[in-house]
Amino acid sequence: MNDDLQEKLPHGTSFFPLQVYSHQDKNGFYFVCQHWHEELEWIYVENGVLHLTVRGKAYTLRQGQFCFINSQELHEIRSVGSSLHHAVVFRADFLDFSYYDACQHNFIRPVTGQRLLFPSGDPALPAGTADKISGHMREIVRLYHTLPKCALLSIKLHILHILELLFEADIFYEADAPLKENAPMNQLKLALSYIQEHYMSPISLQTLAQLCYMSPNYFCSLFHRELGKTPVTFVNEFRIQKAAQLLADTELSVSQIAASAGFPNFSYFIRKFREQKGVTPTEYRRIVRAEAGKEGQKASRLP
Repeated sequence: MNDDLQEKLPHGTSFFPLQVYSHQDKNGFYFVCQHWHEELEWIYVENGVLHLTVRGKAYTLRQGQFCFINSQELHEIRSVGSSLHHAVVFRADFLDFSYYDACQHNFIRPVTGQRLLFPSGDPALPAGTADKISGHMREIVRLYHTLPKCALLSIKLHILHILELLFEADIFYEADAPLKENAPMNQLKLALSYIQEHYMSPISLQTLAQLCYMSPNYFCSLFHRELGKTPVTFVNEFRIQKAAQLLADTELSVSQIAASAGFPNFSYFIRKFREQKGVTPTEYRRIVRAEAGKEGQKASRLP
């Protein structure tokens, strides 16, 4: 299966498989559509507001808040206005000890083996625990971007401290089955991969349902439960994101971009683009290129 839905970019290095992605969005355009990866992902909001959807459940993160995303979980991220957030992405087995002791058996292996899962949204943590976790998140981000002596060791210690706090709060939950063995989820991933490969052409609900060996009604119900939106909404959002990339990176006309992104009806494209981005395609192109120009001027002044 050509599973474009799976993010396959390497995160970190083979010696230190962890990477921190920091993204500042001034205009509220940041959007990463539904995807999954083998790595764990911890999101921390430094400023502003983020909307997340994890396995169909919607969460809103504000300044100082965080979210845990487990391996294989479908998720999307959307900014709201000006924001700065960080994503700590790492392989779970990065935490394993080579010597199998009580710590490995009782705390590490249940997490790396996906027998225990992280809570995604806003878990009911004891007073002060959330603030401590936020503090560790901030330190992980600072250490990664500044790399003082012993930074790599310190980052790993901060992650283990977060695990300790979560175990103390008894906030992990037991997995019913590993997500990779979840048949309905794997069927949905087939449909999503099909959308990503054929978004420029008409896509029918009947085709998507048949790919998953489901009736259209059951497919729509499962899709909404797992992704938090209808198949039509997902297709439109994915097409709009492709159109936004073309607006930023090419000189194609807006009408050409609409057709390239799978919107034969131009007025429908304009309406859906404004709904998702808050501006027209022409305004979006002007704003993102102005921002890119400012960043380029800053870079040219660097010694």
